[in-house]
Amino acid sequence: MLAVTALCMVPSASASEDRISTYTDIRADSYLVGVGMSLTYTIHASYEGTEDISFQARLVDWNGNSVGSVSPSTGGAVARDGTDIRVNAPSNPGLYILTVEFTFKDGDNEFVVTKTAPVRVVTPIVLSATLINEGGELVDLDVWFIVNGVKIEESEQSISIAAGVSRTITYDWVTESLGHGMHNVSVGAEIGILADFLNVSASSFYVGQSNYSFLEMVMLIIFIVLLIILVVIYRKPVKNLGKPKARR
Repeated sequence: MLAVTALCMVPSASASEDRISTYTDIRADSYLVGVGMSLTYTIHASYEGTEDISFQARLVDWNGNSVGSVSPSTGGAVARDGTDIRVNAPSNPGLYILTVEFTFKDGDNEFVVTKTAPVRVVTPIVLSATLINEGGELVDLDVWFIVNGVKIEESEQSISIAAGVSRTITYDWVTESLGHGMHNVSVGAEIGILADFLNVSASSFYVGQSNYSFLEMVMLIIFIVLLIILVVIYRKPVKNLGKPKARR
């Protein structure tokens, strides 16, 4: 669990020099979220001098502009075991900041503690596969995606496929752990089910700037060479043979 915590010291309401501590933090299982998706954070706040604690939350970019939305964005109290707030990611990928202002009231005294947490918004990778039931009866099963031999636990889903029918399954995978290059996708299910009944076709994907096949690379090189030859021919100076001699 990702946690952003702080322990702040503020003056006591009394005239003594004793100091009263406040505790505030923002926690989440992950700071990563796909565009248009939502992510839940849990906020905590405590102050030994009062139970009157409220908050105001918003999502901002690096210029301090509000983006996306937070629900609830305000609250008159923070629960003892924490209060959940849902961050709705904006449509543009990037790094954003969840800002929460905690307001503590103790009699006539009021003070504010501000805490922040990162929110990383990325474009999900769409995993896709088509399953065809080549058996003679309805198939009910749980399936999941496997990328580079590793099961994507959160992609597991229950499906039903009638005999002779195809079914396409998809999953929006939010991740930043993949390197550039081709990544292989397959589908997992109960042992023997896929082999006995289903014909599975899964789409692999490429991460990086481009996905050129060998043939495309060869064609590109040939094009560049021909272009260079044409430029050289065009710019080659024509030999001046002089004016023809007049006939006598």
